[in-house]
Amino acid sequence: MGGMMGRRRAPGASGVQLGEANARAAILEGAAKVFARVGVRSASVADILAEAGVSRRTYYRFYANKEEALVALYRVGTDELLAACRRAVAKEVDPLRQVEQCIEAHLRNASVRGRLMFVLGGEAQRRESLLHARRMQVHAELVALFVGAAGALGYGRSDALLYRTLVLALEGVTRIVLEEGDEGRKVSDANIDRARKVMTRLASAALAGDAEGVTRRPARKAAR
Repeated sequence: MGGMMGRRRAPGASGVQLGEANARAAILEGAAKVFARVGVRSASVADILAEAGVSRRTYYRFYANKEEALVALYRVGTDELLAACRRAVAKEVDPLRQVEQCIEAHLRNASVRGRLMFVLGGEAQRRESLLHARRMQVHAELVALFVGAAGALGYGRSDALLYRTLVLALEGVTRIVLEEGDEGRKVSDANIDRARKVMTRLASAALAGDAEGVTRRPARKAAR
């Protein structure tokens, strides 16, 4: 149940298209397992082929090397995070709640895919990595999303640096939790809860409280 053979064909999709989608999914699933198990540098295309159960010919129809599969896999994960944050912005009418829901989506991913997130996240932090540019793009899109949403809700122009700081803090706190959980292999619910509480505290201080010398929180404009 829930396997590829049980999937319904999308309207207008041909059998060839469906086969390609399944092949890509199998390759990326295999790549995820290999990267999580041995890391990026030790992984090989042969490892991915064995894990995915596809032929070398099929693999090279989609990816020229292991690096292309790595980039595609990271893209899938970051697309999922952005989609979750966009849903939060569409659903919530308070900037703090929007950020909290995005935090929850990220931590949920860390709980389920801890080891893979540790490996790919560490790789993306390296400036020379093929993943680094995508990481920076995701940061920029998240900041623009939250700044735009606050403005649309009547909170005026928010300082983008405030939101970028929260994004970097979430990335850093999650990294600590993964490191403490045997580099993502054994991430406990207790540590995920700790991360949630820490990030909620930081977000609350940033978006729901003012203090002298501190960047002011977004303030809703008075109705005219």
